[in-house]
Amino acid sequence: MHFSRITWLLGLSCLLVGLTGCHQQSQQSHTSFKNASSQTSHYRAASPDAAVTASSSTHFKQNFHPTRAQTQSRQYVKSGNLTQKGQYTYDGVGTKLTLARVRHPKTTIKSGAFTYQLTTVRLMRNVAETTDAKKMAAQALNLSTIKSPYYTLQIKFTIINHRNQDLTTDGIKGIQLGNGTHTLNATTQLSDASAGKTIPANGRLNTYATGLASQGKAPTFKRIKIAFAGAYTAKQKQVVPPSGWLTAQLN
Repeated sequence: MHFSRITWLLGLSCLLVGLTGCHQQSQQSHTSFKNASSQTSHYRAASPDAAVTASSSTHFKQNFHPTRAQTQSRQYVKSGNLTQKGQYTYDGVGTKLTLARVRHPKTTIKSGAFTYQLTTVRLMRNVAETTDAKKMAAQALNLSTIKSPYYTLQIKFTIINHRNQDLTTDGIKGIQLGNGTHTLNATTQLSDASAGKTIPANGRLNTYATGLASQGKAPTFKRIKIAFAGAYTAKQKQVVPPSGWLTAQLN
């Protein structure tokens, strides 16, 4: 799966957030949120490219179309598939999504029968240019209001199951931003699409998570640390312990 837009509810388009948005679901921009867990069912995102989920956006019209002037730059990407710093797109409610930073660390950490591979880390700048865009973002982040621009952190990773048994992951335990003074988890503006997913025996899951990095001004942290929760059998027996911290730079 790829990262590109968050149609809002977040990019923190759940994030995120994801906390990101899109004109069509095919062009969303990776800032969105999915159910992080049964305890955080209010965070939901349809895809890593959308700022909002379909269910959360039912009260908002998804018919925003950027003007000619807004799309004249070579940095504009109609499809929403943002891969280079400075590229931007618009979602269906009027959120401008710009790729602020991106790294492809390819770092791994092993915990029991699971190997976690971090493949992409992106920081998105989201500008809510319409009233609906602001309302949807706030709703997705479970906030009364939101300061625009807001920034979402998008993480793309792969979980490899080395066990001859289907296992269900609890997803991400936490993401530390910068020096660790702020940690994102299932209860603090983090939407984790991997939580609750079953990974087949000797199989893998390509997935993502989105979290709120900051509001109003650009975040200054240059690295993150991510730790993963355990995994369970169908009988709820924990067979994969929580991992240690995996560090990734975001310069």
